[in-house]
Amino acid sequence: MFRLSKIRLFHLSYIAATAVIGLVLHCTAVAEEEVRDATLFSTWRQSNAADVEAFRAHLEAFKVSSVVGLDELLRSASSWRSCKAQPYAIPPREQWQSVVSVLKLLQELRTQKILSRFVVHSAYRNAELNLCAGGASRSAHFRSFAVDITPIPLDDTAAKLCDFWRKNGRSWNMGFGQYASGRLHIDTSRY
Repeated sequence: MFRLSKIRLFHLSYIAATAVIGLVLHCTAVAEEEVRDATLFSTWRQSNAADVEAFRAHLEAFKVSSVVGLDELLRSASSWRSCKAQPYAIPPREQWQSVVSVLKLLQELRTQKILSRFVVHSAYRNAELNLCAGGASRSAHFRSFAVDITPIPLDDTAAKLCDFWRKNGRSWNMGFGQYASGRLHIDTSRY
């Protein structure tokens, strides 16, 4: 008869508990994403109508308003709910040119067929939200502008972006990284 030692049994219990906790955390993050739907965005947009319109007009003036929908581009951190923050945020006006720069880079990545469809999970965050979300102390998310995205479909997009970054990153001042979750970070605040 097969017997498990107490240590082995504890180890298996620990692995199972860790897996359950990981699944709960993942589902919580997904649930936070899912509540940012069209209705929530519409309500938030109405409360911030003048600022949203000024931001949209700025993007329109630089011909980048169609690169990413405002409902995704204005998403704050994925953990906005647990951080007791707003689900969406407009970057300060002094950072709007950084937004244009990132959108032009995304446009170029589409033109070169490196990036096709993607979902933006997080963009501008104020310093307090960035800290709560576990962002780096000098994160481009609050210093200038950055997007965390998931390409659709999940294929070799990260490898293609890495190659683009090696060849063209310096000229775009492109920051690029991949999180353990698989999400990709893109900014134009430093190479």
